[in-house]
Amino acid sequence: GRQILMSNVAMSYFASPVHTPPPNWRGQAEHPDRVTTAMSALQAAGITTRCDLLQCGREASDEELQRVHLRKHLDHVARNAAAQSKSKNSFFTEGTESAARVAAAAVIDATKHVLGDHGPRRSFVLARPPGHHASRTGVPDEGGEGDFAEGGCYYNSVAVAAAAAQQDGVDRIAIVDFDVHHGNGTQEIFESDPSVLVISLHADLRYPGTGAIEEVGEGAGAGFNVNIMWEGSADWPPHYADYAVAVKLVVLPILQAFRPGLLLISAGFDAAEGEGFHAKLAPESFGAMTESMLTALPDVPTVAALEGGYVPPMVARCCVAVMGALLGDKVDEPEETKISKLSESKGCKATLLKVAEAHEAHWGESANLTVAKVKAFFEGQRERQKGLPNVR
Repeated sequence: GRQILMSNVAMSYFASPVHTPPPNWRGQAEHPDRVTTAMSALQAAGITTRCDLLQCGREASDEELQRVHLRKHLDHVARNAAAQSKSKNSFFTEGTESAARVAAAAVIDATKHVLGDHGPRRSFVLARPPGHHASRTGVPDEGGEGDFAEGGCYYNSVAVAAAAAQQDGVDRIAIVDFDVHHGNGTQEIFESDPSVLVISLHADLRYPGTGAIEEVGEGAGAGFNVNIMWEGSADWPPHYADYAVAVKLVVLPILQAFRPGLLLISAGFDAAEGEGFHAKLAPESFGAMTESMLTALPDVPTVAALEGGYVPPMVARCCVAVMGALLGDKVDEPEETKISKLSESKGCKATLLKVAEAHEAHWGESANLTVAKVKAFFEGQRERQKGLPNVR
């Protein structure tokens, strides 16, 4: 058996060496280096010795996967893996299906671990392939055109873990996704479920083309899907100052009003500077956002799981920052939090006013998320000479 260390944080690691892009692959660079480089950095920083390292290797069962995916999706992934086929934005190898099941099981087991009576209440899953683009059906619409495995995602590990937690009796689950791409699969799976709150902060990108602010959830789930899409972000790449205001005005108040029994973080790091998308976050930004959520929900079991992020040295620095936050180390606020930076951002106010407009009916009273509150914040910010109020 494994040794249990006296730590408040657990960690899982799975590099999926059997799931590697083919030599002529021109799609997203979703390869093992993303994870192996990060693990080396965590070891060099002395972080792995401070964690309870959980074993990986178990494959998620059909039963676990089918809580969020249709059987035809499982069959398609298996069939394409056997054929080593390629779609528009995903590749398959003989090991893909197994790797995706192991990655999903790693998040399920980390979640069970933090929900247990003993041991760590926080966990980080450094595993691939990612999952947040994988929807219930795997295709955009029944019988329509589209990839069964979107964006390098095969099974939605975070959604599968949330469904397992529901099965174990957790009443309310919050999922916060800060990958630069919208987690369209996660939204689709839970958009009608009021017991799962999904909050996504993402850029205005062609892929996957979903995640508009107006998408607030369906039926009983209305209000429990919160999209903070940085509209027109190609013209003003958002910095941490923008994210800090969104966290302060929207994310934390809604999380605290919702009172989840479990927090799952879809930790994609492709909003980092140098990743080439419409955002410019320093690695510390991800640690600061994580810390602010942990501080707002101090006793809530939390699992962060890797999603995107494709420049290995940058992914590594982001992982070190998030692990530091989970371990309770002091997180340095990024320099970008300075109010002067915020003043330059032309899209932040417009985006957050639109979010408030879309959600005031759902969260105006319980989370004080109103158009008036957002307007007042931005009107007051020019008068404040010192930095932003700390989001912690």
